[in-house]
Amino acid sequence: MLRIRFHGRGGQGMKTASRILGSAAFHAGYVVQDAPVYGAERRGAPMAAFTRIAHAPILERGAIVQADLVVVADDTLLTEPAAQPLAGCGAHCTLLVNSTRDETALRHTTSHDGRLLVADFTALVLKLTQTLTGLSTALGIAATHMVGLSLADSLAGLTEELDDAQLSPAQHRANLQLAQATYALVRSWEPIQERQGEALVPATALVEMPFDPPWRAAPSIYAAANSPARHTGSWRQFRPVLHPEHCTRCWVCFVRCPEAAITLDCDDFPVVDYDVCKGCLLCVHECPTHAFSAEKEVR
Repeated sequence: MLRIRFHGRGGQGMKTASRILGSAAFHAGYVVQDAPVYGAERRGAPMAAFTRIAHAPILERGAIVQADLVVVADDTLLTEPAAQPLAGCGAHCTLLVNSTRDETALRHTTSHDGRLLVADFTALVLKLTQTLTGLSTALGIAATHMVGLSLADSLAGLTEELDDAQLSPAQHRANLQLAQATYALVRSWEPIQERQGEALVPATALVEMPFDPPWRAAPSIYAAANSPARHTGSWRQFRPVLHPEHCTRCWVCFVRCPEAAITLDCDDFPVVDYDVCKGCLLCVHECPTHAFSAEKEVR
């Protein structure tokens, strides 16, 4: 059995990437299981998806503890405590990261002693589709090659998922072109191999959760100013950067910010609180003078 784990953020399409891989493997004749796990269920929040591929019925269920392949949609997740993409990644595990940084820099960040593969899939996606939604196609197809599936089976799995996505003919063609370009990009990478003589993953004991009456939590829920305690700044892929020379102090960004991450200084210029800003980039899109730009987050 091959166990593949996808790590991404809400909106990056890692659930779809896992389904592309699962559909492609099913088309190739394998037994497949795939399932996503969401946390906060908000754009930018860390999430994971799991795909198992086997020749026989799959009796495992739940999260994949020890993966053969871990696909990371954004390198900022490597240091995100809520994501923990490296959990259970030993020397046997291949780590595939979408990043603009090189392997040396990422290996220093991750301390991963197994195989590490790095490519800038985001640049390829933007070049061929002009939208980041194609990241699910790129990483899903990269994973199909890494488990040893052919291009024909990969495209068949992708087509099955695209048919359910209600895309325009142009978007459909762009994703197919992206899939072929991605497969060509990763073709030189050696696919992962099934571990021989592996032991079954030990069963995890069920945890009994105690329940307290609602009134015990009510003081925390209704307390004033408790939301900034959750630093959603770790959710960002891109950060908004203000260029004051273009700012007319119209306050549109201040009014529109859904997280109240933008305040005004003593001169009424906007100030972004990056501990709270989750990188929705609404300020970038709404600013009438284009005083905000989006810059790639590097941690």
